[in-house]
Amino acid sequence: MTFAAPSHRLVGYDRVTDHVGDERDVPGEMLPHAKTIAHVPADDPEAAACWPLAAEEARALAGLLGVNIEWSRFDWFLEGFAP
Repeated sequence: MTFAAPSHRLVGYDRVTDHVGDERDVPGEMLPHAKTIAHVPADDPEAAACWPLAAEEARALAGLLGVNIEWSRFDWFLEGFAP
């Protein structure tokens, strides 16, 4: 049995409700840059865990993706999802 690598998203959680307020797909070709921005350690090569992003990291990842986000309204994470 083979397992596919996880897909990834930039996810923003509402600070009041903790519900997902925004999600943006991270294309596979951008994952190496996203991992660098999120400071994903070498022991998680697929970035399968949920990695919190500081405001400047969330803005940098949004810039890489070419999207605008409400960085000050949400708590942002780089998250891996099983396809």
